Amino acid sequence: MKLSAVILNHLPTNLLKPTLESVSFANEVIVINNSRPIKNFAKQRNLALKKAKNQWVLFVDSDEVVPKRLAQEIKQAIESSEYQGYLLPRQDVILGQAIKYGETGSIKLLRLAKKSAGKFSRSVHETWNIQGRVGELKTPLLHIKENFTFEFLKRIGRYGPIDSSSLIAENKPFSYFRLLLNPPAKFIQNYIVRRGIQDGLLGLFHAYLMSVQSLSVRIFQWENRGLSLSTAWLR
Repeated sequence: MKLSAVILNHLPTNLLKPTLESVSFANEVIVINNSRPIKNFAKQRNLALKKAKNQWVLFVDSDEVVPKRLAQEIKQAIESSEYQGYLLPRQDVILGQAIKYGETGSIKLLRLAKKSAGKFSRSVHETWNIQGRVGELKTPLLHIKENFTFEFLKRIGRYGPIDSSSLIAENKPFSYFRLLLNPPAKFIQNYIVRRGIQDGLLGLFHAYLMSVQSLSVRIFQWENRGLSLSTAWLR
């Protein structure tokens, strides 16, 4: 079976080399440059699916690298007729340290599937809705974060408004209860329940920033709610 690799790029071209080299085993490589802010990532991925020429498609972001062992797994997996898609474990590598705990320590993403097996939904944190059986690979995709804090805060400003709108569309409107409860609960979940404490000082910072992200989404919801109310008053 032949494979198309799609790279969603948000980095300068000169920084894309490690990702490009890691997917060189694919029969086709498509790079989609995000020169403008994206408001709907599912739509972008669905357009990429249409461009892909091969039966199987692998999605990789520009800050991710496919290790050689994972590449071998992928090549073997697409020869099987048992599954329509595969979950890939992903491991964050922050400032050279692999994050083994917290909610991202055990994350699995559906990034490899047949082109015709399904489409993406949700504007951000998009989901590939596959029709049929889904398998799971063992070797993790590496998520390289060198400028972690800067990129994280940048993502909050970029994705927060989109994520807040998606929550409203999923019937999860703004509430003061969620505003007060969700951020500290997110910290406890990552640092205590999911043992982020075992990742040392970096685990503490990571859990804290995840709670800040949760807080920012609720504030964006509150802000959008206020804008809606003021617009209604003007009418």
